[in-house]
Amino acid sequence: MYHYVQRFYNSADVTKDGWILGLGTDACYDPRDATTPYNNWAIVTSTEPDSNDWWASQYSIIKVANTLIAGAANPAIVWPSDLVKNQTIAEARFFRGFAYRNLADVFGGVPIVSVPVTVAKTDFTRNTRTEVYQFALADLTFAAANLPLTTTSPGRVVRAAADAILAEIDISLKDYAGAIAATTRILGPGTDPVGFTTNGVDGTFSLVHARFGARASETDKNYYYDLFVMGNQNTQAGNNESIWNAQFAVTSTGGAILGGVTFSTRPLIERMMWCDWWGQVKYGYNGTAVDSTGRGVAYVKPTNHTNYDIWRNSGNDLRNSPICIKRNYYFGPNPPIPAIPGSAPHLLAPKSALTTHDDTNIYNYPNWCKFGTDKHIGGVPDNGYVRDFYIIRLPEVYFLRAEAELDNGQPDLAAADLNVVRARSLATPVTAANVNIDYILDERQRELFGEEFRILTLGRLGLIYDRTSRFGNPASQASVQPFNNLLPIPQQTIDANVGATIAQNPGYN
Repeated sequence: MYHYVQRFYNSADVTKDGWILGLGTDACYDPRDATTPYNNWAIVTSTEPDSNDWWASQYSIIKVANTLIAGAANPAIVWPSDLVKNQTIAEARFFRGFAYRNLADVFGGVPIVSVPVTVAKTDFTRNTRTEVYQFALADLTFAAANLPLTTTSPGRVVRAAADAILAEIDISLKDYAGAIAATTRILGPGTDPVGFTTNGVDGTFSLVHARFGARASETDKNYYYDLFVMGNQNTQAGNNESIWNAQFAVTSTGGAILGGVTFSTRPLIERMMWCDWWGQVKYGYNGTAVDSTGRGVAYVKPTNHTNYDIWRNSGNDLRNSPICIKRNYYFGPNPPIPAIPGSAPHLLAPKSALTTHDDTNIYNYPNWCKFGTDKHIGGVPDNGYVRDFYIIRLPEVYFLRAEAELDNGQPDLAAADLNVVRARSLATPVTAANVNIDYILDERQRELFGEEFRILTLGRLGLIYDRTSRFGNPASQASVQPFNNLLPIPQQTIDANVGATIAQNPGYN
């Protein structure tokens, strides 16, 4: 089950791993080809591979979870204690609930498969979205009651992870009190905008607000940057902000996983998300990446909303500091082609020469520190930026409670929770009068862009169309339709289910 989650982050090259991060929505897009799916929502069909693969991967997790749950009930198995048995079942039910959440958020109602399928079955039927959420809720409720508070194994799920996803499902079911209760089991009652430490029953967590980890002695960085330094992600490494991470072992040549990309031994997040500045000959580069430039290829670019709009009037917000989002680039070691008067190696490169589509969509755009590094393994960019990937980080829990409080008619409490995260980043506090769902979604982008499953967030809220039509790239804005709030059921699933009808979501027939 853990392996399938790893593959969310290392499944294929080009834009593939950007899909779950919100490709074609308000978050990011393919800057190389305006005609690709999600840039062009008109060609998102029931045979589109990204959503098809998401469906298949979730049912793969469900299959393994069902097998483990059924096996645990075998009376022939001798357990060392009921505690161990229940923790084992809780881990499997966590993943099953997680997978059904992942399906319901973007597809709506799907078939609930609650036991192992041991013979050919071709008569599945769709449950309603509410039924799927309720099924996931039961699984995650059990997980939240039986998972351990802590673990010595990096990446293993703990109780707080279950409560975080449980809260999100409560919001989807409009049980705002339940969501507040689940998040409060992690955060504790009230807020601590000074110490940034929780006091909930799910264990002690804290927002990072001081330098830590492998590069803490480097004075040109800050503590927000430290969150994304290789080796700094796990609780076991001193990061008490981490709740659940996908693990990638750092080796001399990067980190590889079985079933991941085949041509590379490293996750491809830097390659996918960073611009190709090192290939910009007009600014003195020759197409050879070096340690300091990274090796971005610009397959996925943040939207203007993500790169610029959400940072207007951001003041001293650390997350928008030059350390955390690189917006200025410098001449390389070679003469620019064509020549630029006054150029010299390492001088600030003027934007006046950025005159083509490729200049601003491939070679030059802001690089976020969470996607790459200036100190690669062995100093070689091809060896990559290999860190563990946050699936749930503490700020998201504050955002979920704020969302539930807003929906519950308590914008003052929502503002207080948002301001804990904002205070950590030295950002200006938000007032209760300015808190709405758009503000929370923008704050999620400021804090969690490239971490949260943005397509799921917008899907569960029914806002894929709204946010994309307002804040997506121009091609996505022009092509997205209201029916895209749900994605198409894979055609191969419909066609193989010859014993019953699995209805397609409206708009995709």
